[in-house]
Order: sequence, then structure tokens, then C-alpha cells
Amino acid sequence: MFLNKKYLSIPNLTMNSHIRAVIIEDDIESLNYLSSIIDKSFDELKICGYAKTVNEGIKLINNFKPEIVFMDIELEDGTAFEILDNIESPDFEVIFTTAYNDYFEKALEHFAFCYLLKPIDDKKLRKVIDRYTNVKNRLFSLSKYALYQEFIRDKDARLLIHAGNNHIAVNLSDIIYCEADGNYTIFKLCGNKNVLASNTLKYYEELLNHKAFFRANRFTLINVRHISNIFKRETIVLSNKSKINVSVRNKSKLSELISELS
Repeated sequence: MFLNKKYLSIPNLTMNSHIRAVIIEDDIESLNYLSSIIDKSFDELKICGYAKTVNEGIKLINNFKPEIVFMDIELEDGTAFEILDNIESPDFEVIFTTAYNDYFEKALEHFAFCYLLKPIDDKKLRKVIDRYTNVKNRLFSLSKYALYQEFIRDKDARLLIHAGNNHIAVNLSDIIYCEADGNYTIFKLCGNKNVLASNTLKYYEELLNHKAFFRANRFTLINVRHISNIFKRETIVLSNKSKINVSVRNKSKLSELISELS
């Protein structure tokens, strides 16, 4: 059991094989709970230190250069977003841990690697850490950070698509639909152009969920802006004449979509 965990304390970091992480959390019970999960089941993680305020969090990150930052959103003296806004060169992954889902869009603005609701589920955390260790190119960089801020604010924003060794910027308005292709995603664009992205359709569904994209079926994510016709509430006709069938499980969501657009 963890008692009165000392914030900003730093264990000896001598093993380079560990993934360096810090926890920014002002609730001692939540801190102890997350720490216990990591201690029991995540040998690859090395917790470098802890902080409970915005100012302490900024110092902790700047001093110890972690690879992963677990952070609650609401802190004693502000929010976690203030920390990110005051880090000059963010080169770490962010995993927000919070009891509220109201911050999801704001978290995307700061390009969180993941967003976990409390109480943290160890199986979900395992998936996040495994995904992190499999990502060769870090997702958080200054250029992508700026692009994601634009992405959230601007309805005509661009999306940076990881395609092989390249990152291709496309306008959201040019994306007609996305199609699953195993662990890849094919972006169907205006002008009969296609881009093969190196991420799953599920990844883009989570990313584009708040930007007027609709999951029609297991294999297809459509841009609502390109809907030309909806036939019998089961087939969507898009601007490029493609016909997308809506799965049975998503028909109720389609009805909600029709209501919103009507």
C-alpha cells in the first residue's frame, strides 16, 4: 500500500531499458491506485517522479525528460493543459487520466497519446503501453502539436496522415471516406486520389469522431460532408457515387445522424 507518496521524488534511473514515466496527479488515492497497477504489472515502466500542481508538473517534465506523462486534468492550481502549454519542446507521450469525459476534445487539441477514465483499468492500460512500445515514430512533436490545434479549431483543418515513410497533409473536406485494409486505412479523397495510411481504421475513428465523421460499418468511416443521399436508412450515397451499406448495429446511429442533419 502506498502512503503519502512524496511528490517530485526521483528514484535512481540507471536502467536504460525502462520507459521513463512521471505521474502528475493531485489525488493521493488515484496516485496510489495507478502506481500500484504499474508496480505490479508493468515492469517496463520506471516511474521517475510525481507532481500534484501545474508548476511542479512543469519542473518535473523539464528536469527529467520522461517518455510518458500520466496526468490528471484538474489539478490543485489549474489544469494539465497549462502544463503542456508551458513545455517548450514536448517530446513525450501524454496519457490523460481523469474521472470526466468532458475534456476529450481538449485532450485531442493537445494530442494526447491516450485518454483513460478513472478508475484506470489495467487491461486498457496494458493495451496503451503495448501500443506505445510498438510505435516507431513518436506521435507528439511540435509540428504535429500545432497541426492538431488547427485540426480542432478549424473546420477546414488538415490532417497529417502517416503513410509509410511520409506524413501527408490533407484537408478534412477532401476526405470522402476511409476504408479498412487490415492494419492499414485507405483514404478515399476528392479527385479520385487514394492514400494508404499506416494506422488502423479504429485509430482514425477515434481521431475524427468529433469532426463530422460517421462509422457506417466495420470497414468504412465516412465524411458526413460528402453524403449525397441516404437510401431507405440503410445505404449512404457519397459525392463520388460510392454506395456504403450501414451495418445493422449502426442503423440507430444513422437515424440520430439524419435527425441532426435534418
